[in-house]
Amino acid sequence: MSMNTLLLSCLVALFVCSLGMAESPLKLELLIPHNPVTLSKADLVKVDSGAKGPVLGITLLYRITNTGKQAVEIRHGGDESTISLSIQGPGAANIPYRGPMTADYRMGKNVTIGPGESQQFQIKGLAYGARNMSRWSISKAGDYEATLKFSSRTGRKVTTLTSNPTQFSVVIK
Repeated sequence: MSMNTLLLSCLVALFVCSLGMAESPLKLELLIPHNPVTLSKADLVKVDSGAKGPVLGITLLYRITNTGKQAVEIRHGGDESTISLSIQGPGAANIPYRGPMTADYRMGKNVTIGPGESQQFQIKGLAYGARNMSRWSISKAGDYEATLKFSSRTGRKVTTLTSNPTQFSVVIK
């Protein structure tokens, strides 16, 4: 195969792939319900390998909006969807889950979002990841920035959305 043929084949493949990658009509928005977030010292989680429990005093909300002209179906919950949460700030610590997980397959729910409609969901205790088993810890007062990534698989179609960065403040009393 000549270099010209190889180059032409690559260009055709890129063009064909780009035709199937239309931009999703779904938009993801991360919402902070109360600003500032007030935590008690009991809400704080020690950051070590044996740390247990979520930051109960923080519940984040996210909204998925369909900006398109047709209804869109996603899967939410279960093993067909995952949220990834990123938090930056003075006391933010990621605590990924490294333990065992059952092998059963957990079904999520079908969620249909009509044109111009939105669905809102919660993230309780800063839990995220596969089956919400990983989490973030907040150990200090201060200003934080959070970004969310949502991924949903419906059949062979994978939808991945990234939110706007959202700022919030934490006060400890």
